[in-house]
Amino acid sequence: MLQAGASLVAVLALVMLAGRAMRLRGPAAGADPHALRLTASVALDSRRRLHIVQAPGGAVLLLTGGANDQMLPWPAARAGPPDP
Repeated sequence: MLQAGASLVAVLALVMLAGRAMRLRGPAAGADPHALRLTASVALDSRRRLHIVQAPGGAVLLLTGGANDQMLPWPAARAGPPDP
């Protein structure tokens, strides 16, 4: 019985150490650079949501949940003042 308890404690300690190591590495350490990433999401009402999805080529704004889902490019930042 004592050996089983010691084994359980050893396995739990290894699991905790592995979890701590993964947190230190960060979630993006082994992530695919070509993967999509959900940057932000907000509920507009009970059916519709706005999502900002980051892709390697830029970001898009998605409106989901209505009769038609919509996708719009996220505006790129401009270097100068807006045109008159």
